[in-house]
Amino acid sequence: MALCRCLENHAWPKGKKREYIAYIKPVGYPETSSICGRCDNPGVIWIESSEEIAYKNGQRIFEGPNHFTKMKADNSGIHK
Repeated sequence: MALCRCLENHAWPKGKKREYIAYIKPVGYPETSSICGRCDNPGVIWIESSEEIAYKNGQRIFEGPNHFTKMKADNSGIHK
């Protein structure tokens, strides 16, 4: 499950059941509609290892918690 969190204040989210290993910039970042789930800053897409594999295999759309939203990643690559 991907999360949207900003780099400025809420980077490297810690989950109780999930380990976020990297992030991907959403399309148009920082002028994007993907907003941090904790504040009003532009957010990046934080991913788990299975989502990293999916991104490397060409997947660009990732679902957030509870299927509330989907986020589209750009092609700039994975940032660790």
